[in-house]
Amino acid sequence: MKTEESPFSALIACGLVALIFVLGFTVLAVRLREEQVDNTAVRTFEMERQSKRRVQTAGIRGRILARHGEVLACNVPASSIVLNAEAFAKKSWSGTAAEITNAIARAEKVLGRKSPLTIRDIARHLTNEVSRPLVVWRNVDEDTLARFAEHELDLPGFDYEERLERHYPQGLLAAHLLGYVGREHAKTEAGDRKFHFKENELSGRTGLESYYNSFLRGMPGESELLVDARGFRRAERTIVEPCAGPDLRLTLDLPIQREVERQLRGHCGACVVLDPRDGSVLAMASAPTFDPNEFVPVLKADLYARYLKDSRKPLLNRACAEGYAPGSTFKPITALAGLSVGLNPAEEYECTGAYYLGKFRIRCARTWGHGELDLRTALKESCNAYFCRTGCMAGTNAVMTMARTFGLGSATGLDFVSDYRGIVPDDTWKRNTYSERWYPGDLAQMSIGQGMLLVTPLQMARVIGALGTGRLVRPHLKEGLSFDSVPLSVPKDHLAAVRQGLRAVVSRTGTGHRGADGVEAEVMGKTGTAELGRGATRRKNTWFVAYAKGTEASRPDAQDREVAIAMVIERGESGGGTTAPKVCAVLKTVFNHPPAEKGGAE
Repeated sequence: MKTEESPFSALIACGLVALIFVLGFTVLAVRLREEQVDNTAVRTFEMERQSKRRVQTAGIRGRILARHGEVLACNVPASSIVLNAEAFAKKSWSGTAAEITNAIARAEKVLGRKSPLTIRDIARHLTNEVSRPLVVWRNVDEDTLARFAEHELDLPGFDYEERLERHYPQGLLAAHLLGYVGREHAKTEAGDRKFHFKENELSGRTGLESYYNSFLRGMPGESELLVDARGFRRAERTIVEPCAGPDLRLTLDLPIQREVERQLRGHCGACVVLDPRDGSVLAMASAPTFDPNEFVPVLKADLYARYLKDSRKPLLNRACAEGYAPGSTFKPITALAGLSVGLNPAEEYECTGAYYLGKFRIRCARTWGHGELDLRTALKESCNAYFCRTGCMAGTNAVMTMARTFGLGSATGLDFVSDYRGIVPDDTWKRNTYSERWYPGDLAQMSIGQGMLLVTPLQMARVIGALGTGRLVRPHLKEGLSFDSVPLSVPKDHLAAVRQGLRAVVSRTGTGHRGADGVEAEVMGKTGTAELGRGATRRKNTWFVAYAKGTEASRPDAQDREVAIAMVIERGESGGGTTAPKVCAVLKTVFNHPPAEKGGAE
C-alpha cells in the first residue's frame, strides 16, 4: 500500500536543495572576488613575470693610455648580421629550425659568404635563447654590410647590430705588455633577482688587460624583454644603461718604447727601461712580438697553434717571464761581494788568460791574458779570471747575499701577470734540483754570471739602476702608484769604486764604448756575453746594461732624467758589439733627440 509524502517533507527537501545552491553560489562569488579583485595584482604580477626576461648587458671597458695620453687600447663598434627567430616561428620547434636554416641559406646567396652556423647551433639557440637575436655573421666588413643594406628588404627577419670590440691602435707596439681580451659572462649581479640572460663582456686574458681586469671592467647595464607564451621576443626596453670603466694610464713613454722595439726588430730578445728614482717602467719590450688585433673578436685555434709551434716563441714575454744567465753584467755584484770581505780595489791581480781551480779552467776573453788589473780595469776589460778569483775569495755566502741585496732570486713586485723571480743557486737549491752538492767551480761560474744563475732583463734594469742611485726600487706600470725605494746596505765607498769601473766600461777604450758613443748624458754600463750549449748547439746571449743621467748637454726636457736600461739579444756575437749599439740608440732617444719614426713596431 503506497503512502503519500507529506507536503512538509517535500518543502524540507526543496529547501535543502536551495540551500546547497545558495552556498555554492556564495563560495563561487567569494572565489571570483578573490581571483578578480583581491588577487588581481598578484595574478598580473605573475603573468608579467612569466612574459618578461631580464637581460644583463655588457659594461664598457676602460681604455689603456700611455704616459702622455696616447691610446694603446680602446673600444670600437663592430657590426654583426643577426636573425630574429620570432620572424620565422612555426607551430613546431623543428619547423622553426627548418625555416631559419632555409632563410640563412638564402642570405648566404645574397651576401656571397658562408655562415659558420650549424643545425646544432640553431637548435641550441632555439632551446636556450630564443628571445635573443641569433648572430649569423660576426664582425662583418664594410663591403658585406653595404651588400646587406642594399638587399635588406629581400631578407626579412634579418638585421644588423653593433657592439664594442677591443682595438689596439698602435698595432704590435707593447703587445706583450697590453695582452689581449676574450669574452665571458659578467660575474656582477645587480639587485636581488637573477638575470635570464647575460651578454658576454670583454675580459682580460693576458698582460695588463688581465692584471687590471677588475679596474678596466665597466658597470653592466640592464634591459627587459617582453616575450609571448613560446618565448619569442615581442618588445624590448632599456632599464639601465651600461657604464664605462676608468681609463688605465701607464708610465710607458711611447717614443722610448718605439725605439726599443725598433732596435729589437729581427731578433729574439728583450729590453726594459726604468726610471730608477721611482720605478716607473718607461719601456718594456720582447721580440719577436704579435699583433693583439689578430685575437679580436676571438683567438682562433689555428692562429694560436701557429704561435705555439713557432720556435721563436712570439707569445713569450722575455722581459719579465724568461730567465737568462746574466754573463758579465753580474760582475759588479761580485765586485761588491769582494769589497764586503776586504778586497782592496787598488790591489792588482795578474790575468794569464784563464782561471784555474784544480783541474777546472775558466777561459778569459783575451786568451793571452790581461796582465795586471785592479778592480776598475777588471770591470773595464771584463776579465773573467779576476772575478772568478774575487768570487772564490769572497765565498758563496757573500756572493749570494749581495745578489739578493739587489733583488735577484725574488720577484720585483711589478704590477703585471708575469714577474719571474729567477734563480740564485746555493747548496740547498742544487741538492733539491740536481741531487748534487755545491762545488767551488759552481761559485766560480756564478761569479762571472754563468752556470745556474738566472735573471730577467727587468731585474737587471733594476740592478744597474740601484748601482746608479744607491736605492733599490719596486718597478710599476700604472701611473700614480706609490713607489717603494729601499737604500742599498752597501757602503758608499764600495759603490763609488764599482761606479768608477762601470764608467770606464763606456770610455773610448772600454768593452762597452759603443753603448754611450755620442750620448749627451753621464753614462755607466756593463757588457755581458753568456755562452750556452756546446759544439753545434753553442750560442751566445749578449747583454748590455746602463745607467744614464741627464746633463746640461742633454735635450732641455731630458736634463733632469735618469734611466736604467737592460737589453739582451739571443744568439748575438758579443755584448759590446751586438747589444751596446742598440742601447746607445735608445739612450739617444731619451737624451739627445726624439726619434724620427712615429709608427708602431713591425
